[in-house]
Amino acid sequence: MHSQLAALVATVALFTGCASAPAPAPHEAPAAPAAATSSPAAPASPALAATGAYGSRQIETACNGVDDDGDGLVDVLLPAGPNVCQTGRPGTCGQGFATCIGTQRVCLAPPPVPEVRDGLDNDCDGKIDDVAPAHVHPRALVLAPTYAWSDARADIDDIVTLLAQGGIPFDEQVDPKTWDASLDALATPDAYTLAILPGYLVSSALGPARRDKLRAFAERGGVVVLFKPLADEGAKAALELAGLRSSTRRHDVLDLRFEDTLPGAFADLDSPEERTLPLNREPGPDAIESYALEPEPGTEIVARGHVPGTEASPAIITRRAVGKGAVYAFGHDLASFAHARCYVNCFEPSGDVLRLFLQGALRESAGGHVVVKHTVPGAASSALLMTHDVDAPDADRSGAWGKPGALQMADAEKARGVPATFNITTDYVAGYFAPEMVTALCDLGMCPIGAHSVVHSRDFTHLPRGTCAETRATYGARSTLSLCGEIHVSLDILRRITGRSPRVWRSPYLEINPAEFSVMAEAGVAYDSSFGIGDLPYNLPLDLEHFGLHQDRFQHARLLEMPVTGEDGSDTSAAGPYHRQELQPSSRAEFVDAWEYIALNNLRNRSFTTILVHPSRGLNQPIENLQTKVQAVSELLDRVAPLDLVTRRMEDIGDFWRARLEANLDATYDDASGYRGTLAIGKTTAPGLTLEFGDVVTRFTCAACGPTEVHGKRVVITGALPVGTRASFVASTR
Repeated sequence: MHSQLAALVATVALFTGCASAPAPAPHEAPAAPAAATSSPAAPASPALAATGAYGSRQIETACNGVDDDGDGLVDVLLPAGPNVCQTGRPGTCGQGFATCIGTQRVCLAPPPVPEVRDGLDNDCDGKIDDVAPAHVHPRALVLAPTYAWSDARADIDDIVTLLAQGGIPFDEQVDPKTWDASLDALATPDAYTLAILPGYLVSSALGPARRDKLRAFAERGGVVVLFKPLADEGAKAALELAGLRSSTRRHDVLDLRFEDTLPGAFADLDSPEERTLPLNREPGPDAIESYALEPEPGTEIVARGHVPGTEASPAIITRRAVGKGAVYAFGHDLASFAHARCYVNCFEPSGDVLRLFLQGALRESAGGHVVVKHTVPGAASSALLMTHDVDAPDADRSGAWGKPGALQMADAEKARGVPATFNITTDYVAGYFAPEMVTALCDLGMCPIGAHSVVHSRDFTHLPRGTCAETRATYGARSTLSLCGEIHVSLDILRRITGRSPRVWRSPYLEINPAEFSVMAEAGVAYDSSFGIGDLPYNLPLDLEHFGLHQDRFQHARLLEMPVTGEDGSDTSAAGPYHRQELQPSSRAEFVDAWEYIALNNLRNRSFTTILVHPSRGLNQPIENLQTKVQAVSELLDRVAPLDLVTRRMEDIGDFWRARLEANLDATYDDASGYRGTLAIGKTTAPGLTLEFGDVVTRFTCAACGPTEVHGKRVVITGALPVGTRASFVASTR
């Protein structure tokens, strides 16, 4: 978020009207913050003496192991209001947000990054916009030795997926036999600035001649990224290139911990969750592997592995400066995780860190002069997806609680201009399903809707596949459940009501059936949201067709996955019988504050926040609890309304994302003329595409783009570009 920090802080200040907290030294505990002034909305108490004013409420500002603001969250500092902090360093390195690392209150501010034209001192040298002359083609090349395309294909697919997720222009070595030709392409002037070698690299496959090609690329200013460089007997070219002495396989690393001082490519790691990534629950032969890297003198350690019960903290990520460029070595793929902080209701960015690094590495390799496809339609930095699973009688029908809970929730969201996604359980067997409620949702503007099965089976994971010829007339529902029946019949029932089959699906209880993705794709479902963020830690849509991991489930189905980050309950069964802690009056503040914390951090990462709230009373709750949930959603939406984000239905954001994935972007930068490039639209009409530049754009010209809007570094194409459009553009930076 380095280049957007000043704007974000300004937005927060406008929202809160509050001065920043006293300036702490970087990565040191600051002096105790001043006591907040009491207000009618915040009763004075000893605990609140350690909190700061944030609008009309109090938030935590101290790292003391105490829940100072009484929301149930301990030492969780919102990146907002009084937690703005100063480091005393010049430029963009001088301001960040305070957070808790252990018991220390530290100021996480950006490191220096390449200087660009944006009115800021990006490289923190005390000078503004002192941009060196440059002519670059900011583009990545994914290449690997022949063996990796069979032995490590999933790792290659993960890199390609995350490059596409980040909107980064790139090419991929498509033929395993063109390893040497791909290396030769790096020698072509202005062809690439970033070279990525996924999987694992056997030194004997590199050799001195190939090593020298990569070294020459880095010396000219390119960035090389190596994954898992191994030490062959008698051949260590990969290790020499990365500035390493050895590489040792480990199965005992529990988490990855980044150093206090980071290179500019990791500038977006500005939260405690991004600085420590959980990898394994416990060591053992089945744990996810990491490679401990022993650096040569002069090679920088970026991140270390935590090994329990020892003093060892082996280097897992390193950086070696080579000429004008650099070589990064990763001992972990940063894509596979066997442990997580939570299932839902915490900020879990583990899978996003590699995408953030790849964007930062492109920025480093191109001297800051990049252009990527922005993650959000329009000029905002982030998107909030409000979703609701309608699967209980009080959600579908009127009663002592008033009108159907789904309609109460929709009323609250419509009053705030927020479109939401309602996933409907069509349980005609239990009899609570109400087709008229679905029609009323559409009348409120909440269509298109999603599907959520027929009977909401607890045994969804283990259902047989079925024939996929099931209909409502033939499906036995509770007596002969099948995966095909739950999907096809629910889609058909909703199609008959709304006039179109839903393209969004969420499985009951967020349970995953091994065959569901192929069945969904065959049934016309395009967008799924059946994972909790703890199981799939990615905060942007994940392309299941091309992602490398979990293909035993995904089966390369053409779907996008949008994991749930926040929910109105927490489920546990580890200590015995199943238990669900519902959002209720006593926990309302904890849930809303957790959702806000997630949204604020995803905003900084240009990511999405997907919230699931059931519009019903909840398990074992009184009928009044429905109102508690409506109030919680209303409170969240009121809090985030002034922030730099948009709210969208899941289907709308999915259509945007599919078109964005298919659009091909390429551009060059010259100090004298700015950016010149092309944008080619694929097989899907592209609504609201936005280009994000490294420099502030003063003028944008594109005849085929139609109307555009310039918002600093972002250029919004306000219309929908037709299939097959090829648009040439020029973006001036002076």
